[in-house]
Amino acid sequence: MKFFLTVYICSVVTQNCAEVPVENHMYDRFYKTHAECVKKGLSESHSVLYDGNLFKLSTVNTMELYPKFMCEKVEYTKKDA
Repeated sequence: MKFFLTVYICSVVTQNCAEVPVENHMYDRFYKTHAECVKKGLSESHSVLYDGNLFKLSTVNTMELYPKFMCEKVEYTKKDA
């Protein structure tokens, strides 16, 4: 069993969320434990919003963006990596 991380960015203004495409922000997707996945979800969601590569601080403020992430338990095989 592994945990699959998905990072979303949500907007208070538009009241919707969108998954961050891996092409726009590379991060590992599979983790051995729930705790590892949550730890990485916290750091990756912070990085997506504040590293300046995807969103400017003005956009974060104007759109009232916030991160959301999920760690989903999945069956894992080598082909999934």
